[in-house]
Amino acid sequence: MSLRQQQKANTRSKIKTIAKQAFLAQGIEATSTRYLSDKAGIAVGTLFVHFPDKLSLVKDIFFDEMDVALRAAVASQKASASPIDYLLQMAQVLFDFYDEYAEFTRQVLLDSLAKGGFHTNQMAVILEGIIKRFKQVGVDDKTASVFAENMIANYWFVLLTGVPKGVLGQVAIDNLKRMNLPFEMSYRNALKNKG
Repeated sequence: MSLRQQQKANTRSKIKTIAKQAFLAQGIEATSTRYLSDKAGIAVGTLFVHFPDKLSLVKDIFFDEMDVALRAAVASQKASASPIDYLLQMAQVLFDFYDEYAEFTRQVLLDSLAKGGFHTNQMAVILEGIIKRFKQVGVDDKTASVFAENMIANYWFVLLTGVPKGVLGQVAIDNLKRMNLPFEMSYRNALKNKG
């Protein structure tokens, strides 16, 4: 890495560190780009060279922090054969993270829903994991897909109901579990019939 590239990377990192602290302390909306550039000791134009708008900066911090949280969770999660256990484990990690970064989550989620971004892609991966678990106990492809799509719809409902309040937590997990009980019973019946 050249000296110029290193300086650029250092400036970008400094902006993100200052922005994360400011966003968490005073809120995203209350933190101006002028404030961030002053704290970083750079021109506002330099800030926009690194991040074209405040949402880009918010998303960059959000995804860095989410990556850390997900990596830590993957290392500590137990293997799960049950589709509902799998969904609940993933939801617990995500909901805890979303609660910790509530204002970031609202902004990134709104952008993602409007543009079909990260959250939509994340749910597609989880959908595949749910389908796989149903198929492992003999549920046919079409039924497994219908079950998984309904479970993901329940996830979205719980998420979109909880995010505006800024709290997901155990209440959201309990709601998700209750809403997906019919699919858990279907999984258990298929497991029993397979064995």
